[in-house]
Amino acid sequence: MRRLRLTIGLASAALALAILATPALAKKEVVYFGHFTASIFGQELSPTNKAIAKGKGEVSEFRVGPIECGETTLHKLPTMTFKAEVESERSSELTAVIKFKGCYAALNFGKGGNFEEVKVSFGKGLKVEFHANGSASLGNPAGEVKILETAAIPVKVPGHKCKLFIPAQTLPVQAERKPEKEFEAIGYATEKEAVEEKELKKFPSGFKERLGITMELKKLVSYVPVEAGKCEYKKGTEGKYEPEGEGRPNRVEYNNGKFEGEFEELEIKKGEFGFDSTPEP
Repeated sequence: MRRLRLTIGLASAALALAILATPALAKKEVVYFGHFTASIFGQELSPTNKAIAKGKGEVSEFRVGPIECGETTLHKLPTMTFKAEVESERSSELTAVIKFKGCYAALNFGKGGNFEEVKVSFGKGLKVEFHANGSASLGNPAGEVKILETAAIPVKVPGHKCKLFIPAQTLPVQAERKPEKEFEAIGYATEKEAVEEKELKKFPSGFKERLGITMELKKLVSYVPVEAGKCEYKKGTEGKYEPEGEGRPNRVEYNNGKFEGEFEELEIKKGEFGFDSTPEP
């Protein structure tokens, strides 16, 4: 079956549109980055009629605080799954839950500097809010669809007394201050696959669209709560010690995290899913 892959680079997808106002107003530049697109032929997507987009991906690097999930002597690189409930045919944001499978890390237990490979659990996964400008917000998948500032994802490591948390955040950090700017942390691509004649009723254009997402998120923030007798801070430990304040316990903060991975062929069953850089009329 013939396939045509159309890669939409964010750097080239942003279109600057000059809008002419009344003579009393100066020109105002509006930056357009694109929209996520979704459709099921014969249906109108809405909050009460959502489309489910799913797919699988590969993790090339995932480092959170002192833990790095990667290829070990006994295990391959971890994989991940993607699930999003889409309620609009065009949107500048896309919220999905990413779950990890096969995440193993080599950790030092006890005395003697012996390392042991342990399986790391990320609870219910990461909720990621993808933005058309190439930034992404992270949070806990429990609760509301919107990212909660207080959300945290417990990273459970068997045999380890300390618990690592990933707080809600926006990456790159600059995206919070300059949402109108485009970033290259996230890339989107639309893959078009020619369909057979018997499927033309569902896909009148003759193609089925699938979405691809590449991620290169740096400076991912995480922290470890410090508690006497359970998880104690020692000088020289990687990370920065932050004393308690305003409802925040003593903790060690890390800002060296990194998340790189790729999803290919994310799809809506019997529907289309992609990214379009064409400005709305």
